[in-house]
Amino acid sequence: MLIRDEIRAGKSDKEIYKKLEEDYGETVLYAPKFDLQTAALWLSPLLVAGAAGGMWAYNKHRQKTNVHIMALNLVRGVPLTPKEKETMLDLLTPPPPQGVTPSSLWSRWRGW
Repeated sequence: MLIRDEIRAGKSDKEIYKKLEEDYGETVLYAPKFDLQTAALWLSPLLVAGAAGGMWAYNKHRQKTNVHIMALNLVRGVPLTPKEKETMLDLLTPPPPQGVTPSSLWSRWRGW
């Protein structure tokens, strides 16, 4: 079937579009209907990015919490003032990495 043959046969644009959609599916018109499948297709990158961001935030929180728990267990039973506890946590908390490289990202992801 050629479109020019349909035009010569006197068919309207709507009839030609309908025939194309029946033969090749709705994507041939580059305007698929918005349904559950297309919604999943369009929203999946946002879901993946959100999951990655959530994992990163959880990992950062867990890392900070582990240092604080370790520090508090270290001085259990030792009387410290709030200022001394704060100083101790500052000393035990590792500094943030200087610069981001693919290997540093990989190491942090792997937990090394």
